[in-house]
Amino acid sequence: MKFLLFFVLMLVSLPALAAEEKESAFDRVMRTGVLRCAYYVFPPVTYRNMTTNELSGFSVDVMNEIAHRASLKIEWTEETNFSNWIIGIQAKRYDVACTPQWPDVAQGRAVAFSVPLFFEGLYPLVRVDDDRFKNDDLATLNSEDVTFATQDNDSTVSLIKAYFPKSTIKQLTTDGNIANFAMDVITKKSDAFVNTRNGFVEFNRNNPTKLHLVALHTPLKWQPATLAVERHEMMLKDFLDNAILDLQNDGTMNRLLLKWEPEKGKTFLRVAAPAKIVD
Repeated sequence: MKFLLFFVLMLVSLPALAAEEKESAFDRVMRTGVLRCAYYVFPPVTYRNMTTNELSGFSVDVMNEIAHRASLKIEWTEETNFSNWIIGIQAKRYDVACTPQWPDVAQGRAVAFSVPLFFEGLYPLVRVDDDRFKNDDLATLNSEDVTFATQDNDSTVSLIKAYFPKSTIKQLTTDGNIANFAMDVITKKSDAFVNTRNGFVEFNRNNPTKLHLVALHTPLKWQPATLAVERHEMMLKDFLDNAILDLQNDGTMNRLLLKWEPEKGKTFLRVAAPAKIVD
C-alpha cells in the first residue's frame, strides 16, 4: 500500500517538476520581473565608473527604457567580452547579451539575434604612415604581404577571407580586447584589422593619428548591431524585437544614439524608416 501511494505521488509530482525545468527565460523574466543582462565595456555603448562600478552609456539607456515600458528591472549580471559571451548565455548565467553584438551565420547556431538597434560599417584599419594604403584602394590589401590581426571566433575572419583571400590571418590571444588588434598593427606586427568607425574614433581619441580607416564610403559589410539570446528562447527574442521596434518607431532610438555617439549622426547608421508619406 505504501509503495502504491509513493508511486501515485511520483506520477503527480513529475509533471510539475518537468514544467518547472522547462520554464523559458521569457516566462521566468515575466514571473520575477527581472531581466538579467550581460554587458561589455566599450564607449559609447557602455561606460563603467572605475570608482563606483556604475554603468552608463547607450546600451544602459536602451535597456532601462525597455524595462521601464515593460515594468521590469534590469540586473547587470556579468561583464563579458567578444570571445566569451555566448558561453554565458548557453550556461544560462544571464538572459540577454544587452550590449550590441555582431550577428553572423556561425554564431546563429548557438544564439538568436534581435532585429538591429542600428548598423555599422566594417572597414580595414591600418597604420596612418603605411603608404601602401593611402589611396584607399581595398585591392591593395589583397596581398600575401598583408597580415590581418584577428582572434579565434572573430566574426571578421570570414569577411577577411572573402575580400582578401591572398592575405595572411594572424590569431591573437582570445580575450576580446579590440585594443590588442590596434596595438599589433601600430607596432608593425600586423598590417591591418577590421573594425568600425566607432572603434576607429575611440582608439584615436587616446592615440591620435595612429590609425587610418580605409575606404570610408565603401564598407566591407553593413553590420547590424543587435541583442542576443540563447538559440531556443524565441519568446524572449520576440519580446526584444517588439521593444526595439517601438523605440525606433517613436524616435527614442535616434535620440539615444545622438546623445552618446561621438560624431553626431555619423558614427552609427540608423535603421531605415519602415514607411514614408506619399504626397
